[in-house]
Amino acid sequence: MDRIPESARLRVEGTLREAIELDEQNQSAEAVSLLAQLVSEIPESGLAHSYLAWMLSRSGEHREAIRHGRIAVKHEPESERVSLLYFRVLWSAQEYQEAFDEMKRFSAYGHSEEYAQMIAEWKGA
Repeated sequence: MDRIPESARLRVEGTLREAIELDEQNQSAEAVSLLAQLVSEIPESGLAHSYLAWMLSRSGEHREAIRHGRIAVKHEPESERVSLLYFRVLWSAQEYQEAFDEMKRFSAYGHSEEYAQMIAEWKGA
């Protein structure tokens, strides 16, 4: 979890929910704008950067998405959610080796059931 004050954490969580709802309503540009504002207000939030990266990636802005993903991992290196979002950003940008490197980097911190499931699916393919 982000290492930010409780009041900032509540702001991050609320804004993430709002951005996800906007995205689900096909208002992706508004969601990206909301998240960009959030990271400018709370730049130390790895979670905010990771969701901004994910939304940017879904909008095809891969270079900017990767930049925010790297910032997210820097702030929250042990967060599985941050790592998985960064992995997905890299994969969407067809940066497969970097995506595998992120998977490997995170494994130094612990087990990820989602990563394990991906590997099992690839082995079964």
